[in-house]
Amino acid sequence: MSDPDNIKFLDTQLEKMRSSISDLGYQVDSYKTKTAAALGGGVFLLLLAAGAAYDLVAGKLGMWLTLGATHQTLVWITSRIVAPAPSPLVFGFRRVSRSEISTKARLEQMEQEYADLLERREAGERSGS
Repeated sequence: MSDPDNIKFLDTQLEKMRSSISDLGYQVDSYKTKTAAALGGGVFLLLLAAGAAYDLVAGKLGMWLTLGATHQTLVWITSRIVAPAPSPLVFGFRRVSRSEISTKARLEQMEQEYADLLERREAGERSGS
């Protein structure tokens, strides 16, 4: 015969576990999002600087002149883009290298505990039928 109090207890535990898993999953996703944003920003700045540098070296200043940028202005803009470009890349690569391994492991452990609780609850319901 099924113990209704035990099933209620397991339901409460499952609800708490779902909430904890959701919170921890959000932390992992947030970490990954910030890392991706840093890497994407760094790559964008480097490509923008590379394009401007190519235009300077190749002497293709026609488009820049229509925007009102002279050769000296383009050199200034390129140098100001190149200088900070590695910063977000370094930040992103550091985040990748020291990724939250412990948080991921804790999330996997919680998911396993959730599955075990779910099996216990289903076993309790079957024994009561």
